[in-house]
Amino acid sequence: MMWLKTVSDNEAQGYAKEVFDQYRSRNGSVPNLHRVLANRPEILKGRETLRNGTTGGATTLGRHREELLNFFGATAGGCTG
Repeated sequence: MMWLKTVSDNEAQGYAKEVFDQYRSRNGSVPNLHRVLANRPEILKGRETLRNGTTGGATTLGRHREELLNFFGATAGGCTG
């Protein structure tokens, strides 16, 4: 059972709805992290700005190294799934 309030597709408005639509079109679903962050759209926007600036070949490291760093960072943080 989730104890953090999540924003449903029907509740999403403005920027959160845009992000939800983008994730749904790319991945078929919206990650629960984004549903929680949508309670504070300014935080969701900051998270997306950071992600867009550090992934997808946006850095001088190149996409492959970015993905390796993300993988090892997630592993070190205990993220699974």
